[in-house]
Amino acid sequence: ASSGRSLTNNAPILDRVGSQLKSETYLPTLQALPGRFEFTYMPDNSQLALLIPVDLCVGSSRSKDTVSTVLVLGSDTAKSFTPKDVAWARVIAERMGKVL
Repeated sequence: ASSGRSLTNNAPILDRVGSQLKSETYLPTLQALPGRFEFTYMPDNSQLALLIPVDLCVGSSRSKDTVSTVLVLGSDTAKSFTPKDVAWARVIAERMGKVL
């Protein structure tokens, strides 16, 4: 049976973070926002989402292109990420961009 979850739905919040913004977007109460319809691939009990842009360098050492993607983190407790958690996630996203 299908859960109805899809990664290909309309994703304006995700698109904005991946292309225009170069800082994170924190949705502390996911169920109260339009984002609850966008992040259908997250577990049903997800209460918040933290979106961090990840710049991936692809290509040879001479001509590297940057491809933007987004690290999406969630929690089952609303408003549970502290500034320290967000800073930690930024470091992880930066490292992901270097090694992926």
